[in-house]
Amino acid sequence: MDIERFGTAADLEELITIRDRIESLATRQASVDALTPKADLLDFGDALQLRMEVPGVDQADLELALQGQELLVAGLRETLEDGVTSIFSERPNGPFQRTIHLPEPVDREHVSAHLRAGVLVVHMPKRER
Repeated sequence: MDIERFGTAADLEELITIRDRIESLATRQASVDALTPKADLLDFGDALQLRMEVPGVDQADLELALQGQELLVAGLRETLEDGVTSIFSERPNGPFQRTIHLPEPVDREHVSAHLRAGVLVVHMPKRER
């Protein structure tokens, strides 16, 4: 019976390299996600509805664009006034942008949006076939 050896130095180096790559991707993704608003896309049968968290964002600082089956939401989170120093900050500030792929075509003429209590709601009736 042959004994097979596992855990050689080369195997360990490969595992460390893989771990480092995963950590690098996770760190990069975390920094991108800090400004990206969380969202839900719901299907009501006859319409799609996007609900996106945008606390601290004024309606005037939001832009929506619908191109094909992609909805782009862009905005600007409040920034600090001149002369103000942040002691600590858990809410990211600055511009953000998020593109949502819609699973079905929507009726562009009847899309509506409103902002209430820090949640952007975009109602998109589905296009009749």
